[in-house]
Amino acid sequence: MDVLDQQGGGDAGKSLESVLNDGYQFNLGKYVNEGFKLFGGDAGIYIAYTIVYFVISFVISMIPFIGWIGSLVIGPPLIVGWYLYARNQKKGFDKSFNNFFDGFKIQWMQQVLQSLITGVFVALAVGVIVVPFFLSMILELLPHVKELQQMTDPDDIREIVFGILTGKVLLGIFLSLLIGAMVSALYILAPMFIVFRGMGFWEAMEASRKVVTKNYIQFLLFMIVLMVIGIVGFLMCCVGLLAAIPICYLALYAAFEDIIGTGNEPIVLI
Repeated sequence: MDVLDQQGGGDAGKSLESVLNDGYQFNLGKYVNEGFKLFGGDAGIYIAYTIVYFVISFVISMIPFIGWIGSLVIGPPLIVGWYLYARNQKKGFDKSFNNFFDGFKIQWMQQVLQSLITGVFVALAVGVIVVPFFLSMILELLPHVKELQQMTDPDDIREIVFGILTGKVLLGIFLSLLIGAMVSALYILAPMFIVFRGMGFWEAMEASRKVVTKNYIQFLLFMIVLMVIGIVGFLMCCVGLLAAIPICYLALYAAFEDIIGTGNEPIVLI
């Protein structure tokens, strides 16, 4: 298996050191537009793979007891498939549907570890901020316990409880999504550092964090825009997700290609 060298330079793309020292221009509109362009150039195959991705994910999740483990192990290389196919498409290399599954041949377990650790970081960050928030909601509800116990009409009980908690629950959900996006943004490039630069999971996460931090607000806005695209796709009777999901991953690939680069030689898999 041949992957691009870790430090970059030459035909492998920009070196990580040069990107961190010299900085880079972040062009959100360009990346989103490139995502739509790549999708439009091969829409049928992207939609077909997204359907396959959904089917595989659903089947694995239905396996009793070990479904979540299967999703953890299978999910990352399936996601990397969008990046690998997009690179072949962008560079004009030979491409086939099998390219979507090449992630299983490139540091598979490093991808899994990166996904797992990133998920732990997101969960911890959300927990630290959101758990105290929901505890404060419970404390606010406690003074009304006696009043609620004396009520016999369920509608009156629901009215009081919902009146106290509805706004705060919505705020809590918003905070969870925002904090999750803030942490996820730091490591969003890590999978591509693994498959395109041959890095281990921790080195890839650190490389992503350092690159993203150089333009963190722009990356966070980028993440929010991609979330909006996903939400719009979901609202289109879920069918829109067949386009929204690949477009989001293709936009991420476009960002990595522009900021870091993936070289101009095909990745040879053995």
